[in-house]
Amino acid sequence: MVKKSQKFVNPRFARKGEYKEVISAIIKEGKCPFCPENFKYHKNPILKNTKNWLITRSSWPYKNTREHLLIIGKKHKENFKELYMDDFKEIMSLVNWANKKFKITGGGLTLRFGNTDYTGSSVAHIHFHLITPKLKNKKSIPVYFPIG
Repeated sequence: MVKKSQKFVNPRFARKGEYKEVISAIIKEGKCPFCPENFKYHKNPILKNTKNWLITRSSWPYKNTREHLLIIGKKHKENFKELYMDDFKEIMSLVNWANKKFKITGGGLTLRFGNTDYTGSSVAHIHFHLITPKLKNKKSIPVYFPIG
């Protein structure tokens, strides 16, 4: 059995403003904000579902992103060893769908897992970030994705 954290969010990595306030509210509630029964803090609609995953736009996208999408598991998982090939097949289908839908011709797919004190993630529940940067004069503007 994989040990789950008692800390669903980490305020240390919450950016300023509204997001920091939302993280504080989640801490008071003591429930994982990405589990389906608690998915009320997210501001954007779910764009597509598979059996075990969903995709949505990030409510608080990183600077310089043209698209910043989140692929979130419907089951609470925090560690990489909890993911299986069926998960990756569904994730792949959502990435391919998003690339076509939003005309993403390049970008990054990132994942942080495990103890949030090490990852830099504000939410312990495993989720992938699908990010494509903005362009300026046909050149990408770097997007910085913190780890640690």
